[in-house]
Amino acid sequence: MARFDIRLEDLEIRMFLGIHEAEQRDRQRVLVSVEMRIDVPDADGTLHVDYDRVADHIREYAGTHIATQEELTSRIHAFVTGLDHVVEARVSSRKPDIYPDCRSVGVTFSG
Repeated sequence: MARFDIRLEDLEIRMFLGIHEAEQRDRQRVLVSVEMRIDVPDADGTLHVDYDRVADHIREYAGTHIATQEELTSRIHAFVTGLDHVVEARVSSRKPDIYPDCRSVGVTFSG
């Protein structure tokens, strides 16, 4: 049995994310990262996770409104952990444009 970690880092989408009036009115840049741990019967490379499906799922949130980063990351996590062979996942979101003196504000959901 082999174990692999697959990463998709800082996929940028623009969406309405937040509870404040400006966050509901104006699209924001949101960076989403996913780490997936998969178990493979052997390390010959014949088994894989289609990370296009993960990226496409995240892109579907573009233009939508979600109240919190916690809700966004938990939804993406549920999708990812439903994929075959994924045994663990961590999903992070970051809003890089919230404060001028801060690189980003983010949340990580794991399980």
